[in-house]
Amino acid sequence: MEAVLPAAAAGALIGLAVRALMPARRDLTSALDRLDVAKTTGPLLATSAPVATGSLQERVGSRLLIEFGGRITLPAQDLNLLRISPAEHLGKKVLFALYGLLLPQLLQALLALAGTPLPFALPALVSLTLAGLFWFWPGKDVARDAAAARLVVRHAAASYLERVALARIANSGAAQALTQTAEVGDGWIFARMRQVFHQADLAGVTVWDALKQLGDELDIPELTRPADTLALAGEGAAVYTTLQAQARQLRIALLSDAKAQANEASAAMVLPVTAGVILMLVFVMIPVTITILGS
Repeated sequence: MEAVLPAAAAGALIGLAVRALMPARRDLTSALDRLDVAKTTGPLLATSAPVATGSLQERVGSRLLIEFGGRITLPAQDLNLLRISPAEHLGKKVLFALYGLLLPQLLQALLALAGTPLPFALPALVSLTLAGLFWFWPGKDVARDAAAARLVVRHAAASYLERVALARIANSGAAQALTQTAEVGDGWIFARMRQVFHQADLAGVTVWDALKQLGDELDIPELTRPADTLALAGEGAAVYTTLQAQARQLRIALLSDAKAQANEASAAMVLPVTAGVILMLVFVMIPVTITILGS
């Protein structure tokens, strides 16, 4: 009875994967409704979506999003930051879960052919456990990579703020300070900023509004706050001191985070080092103790 659960789950996932490979029937009415909503409530600039790869993961995820898009929650900001399409991420989760379901069953089949099958409850439990772990695995990877990418952006934002402040005190305009400073950087975040500023120029949107939208899309407040400050600069306010203060506070926060991570790493090494010292003392004292007791 227990083996029916993973078999049914695997069958459902296989059915979804096969259905995902079939061409979807387009609904013209819903497509027009989505276009109308995008026109009325869309962002200032079009969000640059990741390039479609056409892989199996993306095709499976695209079909699932069409069928169950409103009931599936995905880390959209993290995926946008890492340039991963939601369809590819969802398809990867489903295929990983399917792999976790089928692997123990395949092992059980091989053992059955060898004449030594395991009890049915054990492969069923392992299948469901692996399916759950493999389902959450891609999400953990995305969260870890997104956190690392945001740390890179925070370091770049601190330097960016200081350079923008220097450009402002050199009598550069607010828009000019933002765009010219972004031209100097060679990291991926500066490339994204240059792309957003170019789109803003074509769409007739101010560069600080474009920078704020980029910070909101990527969940990076270190880009949103200077955008608000530069909006005041566009109205003629002197913001050099404010930008310098923001850069200083960001540097202090980064230093505090680095110290906290170093302390955590040091604390994590206490137990292994202590265990190694105790083990070494035991090996040293055992011969001495045996000698003393033998005499």
